[in-house]
Amino acid sequence: MFACLMLALCCNAASSVPFEAGVARVSITPLEENIPTQLGGYGAREGKPAEGVLDTLYGKVLALRQGDVQCVLITVDACGVPVNLAEETLPKAGIPGLTLDNTLICASHSHTGLEGFALDRRNIADNPNIGVFSEPMLNFVVERLAGALKQACDKMEPVKAASGVVALPDMNRNRRDAACVDDQLTVLRLDRQDGTPLAALVNFTAHGTIVDETDMLASGEWAGQMQRTVEDFIGGGVTCLYTNGAEGDIAPRRPEGGSHYEQAQNYGRQVGLAAARLIEGLQGADVSAFAQKCTWATLPPRKGAPDFLKIAGDEYKVSAEQLDLLLQVMFPDTAPLYALRINDFAMVTFPGEPICAIGTATKDALRAAGIKHPCVASLTTDAIGYILTAEEYARSGYEVTASFYGDGLGTLLLEEASKLAGTVSGADMK
Repeated sequence: MFACLMLALCCNAASSVPFEAGVARVSITPLEENIPTQLGGYGAREGKPAEGVLDTLYGKVLALRQGDVQCVLITVDACGVPVNLAEETLPKAGIPGLTLDNTLICASHSHTGLEGFALDRRNIADNPNIGVFSEPMLNFVVERLAGALKQACDKMEPVKAASGVVALPDMNRNRRDAACVDDQLTVLRLDRQDGTPLAALVNFTAHGTIVDETDMLASGEWAGQMQRTVEDFIGGGVTCLYTNGAEGDIAPRRPEGGSHYEQAQNYGRQVGLAAARLIEGLQGADVSAFAQKCTWATLPPRKGAPDFLKIAGDEYKVSAEQLDLLLQVMFPDTAPLYALRINDFAMVTFPGEPICAIGTATKDALRAAGIKHPCVASLTTDAIGYILTAEEYARSGYEVTASFYGDGLGTLLLEEASKLAGTVSGADMK
């Protein structure tokens, strides 16, 4: 009863203060400045730069504020994002009150998007199979994102919010043949006071791997097409953003026929139409529950997986000696997890690629905390590798060999995520 009273008081206090949002988008396609652009995800590309642009790579910013609580959600067409991308973008943007604790940068995990390791200052490997650090690429992306941050924060306005969820059966699959498949598509809609849509956030779980290592044009892949489909369908100048779910072991079900690019576009249209129809039917309401929290998890000791050299090591041409060096330099001792709540919607993020079982358990924790429309975002504000349960770690396979903290990482981060779910449930909301 006391907790309910506190939640009611908190929500009533919040509802008297306007909830504001601002959005901006910017191209983060380095080829526009003739910067050689490494594409992420496939060691077999051997670091060869993109041969052209199929569609623009975007960074999109959603700035949120209510009273003294503020945060920004940035989505990027990249395979992953290192923490230094946030560390360098924030001071360049110079927005008062924005820190690493309230800046969520989420990678779409497109395998024709930017190579995250090419943006990572910790990357001293000089190994083209995992991506070579590129100062010009990083500086270009930082400059563009900083400008978008300032633009979004400069044009914030009062908004209403609505959220929803729909199942998309047979659109994704578990590529490790585990039973877990999360087919839930979750959306958040933000409307201006006149009811016109300002922004829509879509969350769905699937690797950006309809393309393969032979496809060398920069592209947002299926997720980029999905966002364009939503924006065209909804109209009104809406900006659609995308966060990938617990995609560690979840792949898209590839449509048949056409080139890989055509297949990705067809898949993106299917997901986008489902999202747009859901978004179109939502009715915005005043925001009475808004919270954003961050916790920095102390990670287990770093260690290579037993089968690393014969699986991931072979694909990425990483020797035992180089792995030892990279473990000490590229993979951090701590990493952030975030929670964001807006009315019935809440999202918990992971700094790597959690598998489906961890994602669904996190969503269950959010539901148990009273959240109606929960979701999980992966690869947010750092990329520490795959995040597996102890049972899946013991099975080995590619995902395990790209996990760098042993078999206890998944349990530890799931516990931290479950705690975060509780902090945005109401009584602890500030």
